[in-house]
Formats: sequence, C-alpha cells, structure tokens
Amino acid sequence: MIKKLVSIFLIIIFCTSNCALAKKVKSLSQLERREIETRFYDTADTNRVMKAAINTLQDSGFVIQEIEPELGYLRARKYFKKRYVSKGRAVGYSLLVAAYATLAVFTYGTTAYNVADPAIRLGNEFKDKTVVVDSNVDVEKFGKNKTKVRFVLVQKVLQNADGYSFVKSAPTRVIRIYDPEVYQEFFAQLDKSIFYEGI
Repeated sequence: MIKKLVSIFLIIIFCTSNCALAKKVKSLSQLERREIETRFYDTADTNRVMKAAINTLQDSGFVIQEIEPELGYLRARKYFKKRYVSKGRAVGYSLLVAAYATLAVFTYGTTAYNVADPAIRLGNEFKDKTVVVDSNVDVEKFGKNKTKVRFVLVQKVLQNADGYSFVKSAPTRVIRIYDPEVYQEFFAQLDKSIFYEGI
C-alpha cells in the first residue's frame, strides 16, 4: 500500500515538473516555415541542382537513402551521438531513487531492490543518445528559367524503454527543425555546389 502511494505521488510530481520545465517555442506560421525551407535558383537545369543537392548532403555527412529523379525528390539520413537530458525525467528519477531509498530504510532493507530501476534510468538519462536527422529535398522547375528547392529536416532522439540508446529504439523526441541558421548554411553550401556543377 505504501509503495503504491509513493509511486502515485512521484508520478504526479514527475508530470507537473515536466509541464513546468517545458520550453516555450515560438510558433511559426505555415508560410514562415515554407519561406525558411525554400530557395529559388536562376537556372532551369533541375538535374544540375539535384546533383548539387546530393553533393551538399553528402559533404554534410548525410547518407542518401532514396532518389527519384523524375519527381525531383531525394531523401537522406545522418546519425550522430549527442547528450540530451530531460530535466523532468531527471528530477522524476531522482525523486524515485530518494523515495525508494527512504522506503527501504523503513522496511529494514526488504524493498531495497526497488532503488535499482530508477537509479539505472537516471544514469542513462545523462548518457549520449543516438540522434537521427532525416532530410527531404524537393527540386522542381519554377516558371521558365528558375528552379525551386525545398529542404526539410526532421530530428529524432532515440532511446528505448530502459534508457539505453540504439538505432532500433523508439524516438523519445521528434522535432521538425525550423532554425533559420541551419537552412541558411545548407543553401549557402548548395549555392557553391551549383556553381561548381556548372564549371
């Protein structure tokens, strides 16, 4: 009975701390998002732009997954490790460790085994996670002498149920990236690549 009460209490604290620590992200309109993701180039040669986009992605560490030249579509993916710590989960696991340790004292150590699971999860929360970045590029002719390029990035932080990070695990965070600097960097590199393709 005491164990159930402690668990319910900690779940309530965990949920409220997650809500309190959630960051407020400025919401962008659909038009603003599309403006960030799209550029127009003064060339009607979509094949040249597509080759330049492939080279730009590969130079940035992406592996090409799929190319549809007729549709002007390509998909690429990149993996890397990064430390992502959820403050809400860290606080929740810390409270669980403290609560179960206290419970173990009052039960003369008979419930000490309960401390192991949240302690492992707390440790794993501070380890590097596998991050997958998926990119989609659409290249299409626009008007008579222009080509439109739309570049979309989606980032996924992978972590399985027990906190260990590996490629087959389910994402704990899926983020559509709208950082203008990321897109500016890609399009700046694409500009150079299109120029080199034309030489």
